[in-house]
Amino acid sequence: MDKKDFRFAFVSNSSAIAAAVQDYAATLGMGIEIRLATMEKAVPVARSLLEEGVEVILGGGATGNLLRQQLHKPVVTIARSHLDVIRALLCARRYTRHIALTCYGPPPAGWEILDNLLDIRIVTISFTTTESLRKEIGQAVSNGVGCVVGGGICAEIARNWGCEGVVVTPSTDVMQRALEEAVNIAVSQRLEREQAAWLQGILNSLHEGIVGVDAQGKVITCNPRATQLLEVDARQATPTTAVLRSMGIPDALHRTERGQDTVRQVGKHEFIINSRPILVNNEVRGAVAAFRPVEDIRSIDRKLRAHLRIKGFATRHDLDALIGKSSVMCQLRSKARRFANTEASVLIQGETGTGKELLAHGIHAASPRCKQPFVAINCAALSENLLESELFGHDEGAFTGARRGGKDGLFTLANEGSIFLDEIGDISPALQALLLRVLESGEIMRVGGDRVIPVNVRVISSSWKSLVDEVRAGRFRADLYYRLTTLSLYLPPLRRRREDIPDIVHVLLARKGMPNHFSSHGLKMLADYTWPGNIRELEALVRRYTLLLDRPAPNDALLAELLQELRAIQTPPSLDIAPPTSFESDRLSSSCRLFSNSSSLREQLEACECKILKKTLINVNHNRTLAARSLGISTNTLWRKLKACKIF
Repeated sequence: MDKKDFRFAFVSNSSAIAAAVQDYAATLGMGIEIRLATMEKAVPVARSLLEEGVEVILGGGATGNLLRQQLHKPVVTIARSHLDVIRALLCARRYTRHIALTCYGPPPAGWEILDNLLDIRIVTISFTTTESLRKEIGQAVSNGVGCVVGGGICAEIARNWGCEGVVVTPSTDVMQRALEEAVNIAVSQRLEREQAAWLQGILNSLHEGIVGVDAQGKVITCNPRATQLLEVDARQATPTTAVLRSMGIPDALHRTERGQDTVRQVGKHEFIINSRPILVNNEVRGAVAAFRPVEDIRSIDRKLRAHLRIKGFATRHDLDALIGKSSVMCQLRSKARRFANTEASVLIQGETGTGKELLAHGIHAASPRCKQPFVAINCAALSENLLESELFGHDEGAFTGARRGGKDGLFTLANEGSIFLDEIGDISPALQALLLRVLESGEIMRVGGDRVIPVNVRVISSSWKSLVDEVRAGRFRADLYYRLTTLSLYLPPLRRRREDIPDIVHVLLARKGMPNHFSSHGLKMLADYTWPGNIRELEALVRRYTLLLDRPAPNDALLAELLQELRAIQTPPSLDIAPPTSFESDRLSSSCRLFSNSSSLREQLEACECKILKKTLINVNHNRTLAARSLGISTNTLWRKLKACKIF
């Protein structure tokens, strides 16, 4: 900062000292205003200067000390040094050996040493007012004092009594230190004003109300939003003690931790209040509270949920997307609509590819939560630790690679809405225990977190496994099973509703914008196939058929060839690595029936399935994407089955 920009003023009763200060300031390129005033008038003159914009007041000697006591503002005193006093005493000794030395207030200790040092007799005159100074100087002159040493007013009074007077003029070192102190004070004051302006601007722009009190509970800050929310009377300007008490702000003065998200009724309104004490060196010096109306938080929550829907956490299908006029599908849609209107958990069971996630979308879309988030996750596709982090979120630093600032889990994102847990039967026992706690308490805890988070989420789950068998085998908790299966739905496989296949084919073609190139005989061929991969397999076949058509007309021969390929893949393969022929397929089918009689049907089926998986992987050079596509299952389902068969 340029020193020329500062505005200083020197208040003194001595024109000689004022001239010396002004001349020295000019040598530094600094301007300084001079105001001559008696001690009685110095304080009002200084106050007037401060009101006019003067940044720092400087005072000489007694005047400076008086201003410092009375103004309660930073005042720089151009105090005389001992060397300045000695210099003035030496000058006075030329007139007399009997000298009076004036000082404002009690005299400094050790001045008596100057008597012997300078071979003079010193009389000390202490004063606090101009009148007392005149009286004391008159008394000293009458007692034989020949010269008075002090400020400008002292020398003037002495001359009026017919006595010599010498003014103690501050040295350049003293004036330099005083002006440097004034510059430092001015710089600090400007920075404080700038910081205060920033703080006030921030407080005024906040949507939250801010109220701060000192250690005695007196309001020291209250932003406009706070006065608006609390409906403070304009004449009163600050909240009453009763209002502060109802907000719990005085309580913050008696604790060392913050109060978070406290809901309080203040008058006719409910506020969410966060308060904390202000600690200075571990001592409570005040408290501050930030608060917002509960309705504002609800509005923000609604906007956030609308944003989540934009990000994809929303349903894409309704129950009408479940295509089929068969009796089982009509009953399923009817039951699903009834279930959708409840808050109970729903378990959807069915084979792979039957459309369990589509049904979950439809249940949410038909429920009262339809405008809230819908979040889906495949539990079989993630490891235990990763699945826990995805479901419940994690705090910063919870584990290596944890997101900075932490991450909200899917339960938090689905709050007030629904979460779809696909393949729930594949989660570990540890996660089963955590999920059970969420369903029972409605609370979650982040990985690495130290506080519970309440959530209101409807759980829709699915499993291709029989959870009853899993419970009996001890792989799934019975208490969690009961929580998940308050309501249950079963999606029939496509082979049990073959009459729906033509309608499903027409819808699949319409979704892709493709014309119908299936003949009635072709549709009958589709109905005759068993569809182990269900609708997912049917969709893959329709897509392949339409891509391979070489003319815009039905081609039953092509369709029959594609169906034969599917039958060949689905038939259990032989132990050799050659592609299976129809003869080998028959032989492999019989080989699957020739397992030991000691094996259960389930074990035999699982063994056959593992052989099919191994053979398919060999045929596609271990390309899992192609293997899943040829088997008519998803890659997640293939991964899970390979894991069960220990094929890696």
